[in-house]
Amino acid sequence: MKISPTTIALLAAVVAVPSMAQEVTLKIADSLPADHIITQNTTDVFIARVEDELGDRVAFEHYPAQQLAKAKDILSITQAGIADIGYVVPSYVSEKMPLGGVVELPGEIRSSCEGTLAFRNLVQPGGMLDELEFQPNGVRVLYNVALSPYQAVFSKRADVASLKDFGGMKIRSNPGAMELSLQSVGAAPVRMSPPEIFDAMTKGTIDGALLPFTSVFSYGLDQVVRSATQNANFGSVGITYAISENKWNNLPEDIQEVLTRVGRDVTESACSAFDEAEKTLSVELAEKGAAVFDLSEEESAELNASFESVAQDWAETLDNRGKKGSEALSAFREQVESLRAEGT
Repeated sequence: MKISPTTIALLAAVVAVPSMAQEVTLKIADSLPADHIITQNTTDVFIARVEDELGDRVAFEHYPAQQLAKAKDILSITQAGIADIGYVVPSYVSEKMPLGGVVELPGEIRSSCEGTLAFRNLVQPGGMLDELEFQPNGVRVLYNVALSPYQAVFSKRADVASLKDFGGMKIRSNPGAMELSLQSVGAAPVRMSPPEIFDAMTKGTIDGALLPFTSVFSYGLDQVVRSATQNANFGSVGITYAISENKWNNLPEDIQEVLTRVGRDVTESACSAFDEAEKTLSVELAEKGAAVFDLSEEESAELNASFESVAQDWAETLDNRGKKGSEALSAFREQVESLRAEGT
């Protein structure tokens, strides 16, 4: 039997129609070790939850440890479509997202959950930072976290046991607000990515670093830390995983809904995990032989006074650049106060 050209064309059209089970591949890029506590409590959970709900309709390719780009370049590769979802840290791209550094200001938050949830309300679609910084950069936040308040940790070469010992110390920090906080106590801030800290502390290039205890252990620094504060508050870091708007707009609505809902759940569960881990890891660090010490009441008061000055200087500097620094600071503080009033 002869098949007409029309029938052949119809059969070809049927074959070309995608099925509902067709796979969507999402490439996730970050700079964290694959076993980092952030990855374990955010991206790993996010992937598992989405795959559980959507089955083979969505597949993930995760590229950790700067496999696709260094931390400061991940926003760019997400914008370019090399990655679909990128680890976007505003302080790493402060020239493009200066206001996002508000979550990093010292002394502003008491826990990961305070910072995470206050930050979420600003970076999620419709929030102030979304409209001013994320949308203009063509990305949309799926999930975010702010780590527990940063402590100062010092190498075995350094002899630090109180705030007065900070003077002249070379300490790794994130760009922006943390640098101001270190300068306020006479220390010299040094910029470098977290994966570089171990070698720098071992070789004496730096004397210490500002990090939460969760990151101290994730980067193996517990092997080289001799002393650390445990009641300081040198700020935090605001981390987002953001999808490019181009990729987002090409996803089916039901997949968008799942990504949004799971992302919100992961944001909330992750911060609780970080706060719990922070309590136990400070004890573990002390058990390994590090001198984990409290700042005195006088030292804490001195720090808090300098931190308020840092926050105002940060806001005014951005105001003078035509950015809404004071507005961002007020908005973030309002979110934190609201969370405290709710007992979060």
